[in-house]
Amino acid sequence: MPAARVLMMVERRVSAADRAEFLGTLAARRHAAQDVHAHFWVFEHLDEPGRFVEFTEAADATVVATVHDGALPAPLWRAVTEA
Repeated sequence: MPAARVLMMVERRVSAADRAEFLGTLAARRHAAQDVHAHFWVFEHLDEPGRFVEFTEAADATVVATVHDGALPAPLWRAVTEA
């Protein structure tokens, strides 16, 4: 049976003045996630520029926290498998 996975979602609002800097951090954050066998995605709202949602998915909470500098800034969700 495969191990359960966990997912964390964080919504961020970034000002127009800070948007370019925020976007500039994403590649490094994605690579940091890959280094610990996690996945990291960021989506921007179609109608609200600067409104982002980040998804971090990994094997466990410790790995997710590693991607976020040792913190868990949002609740975790556990993958559900069929019984």
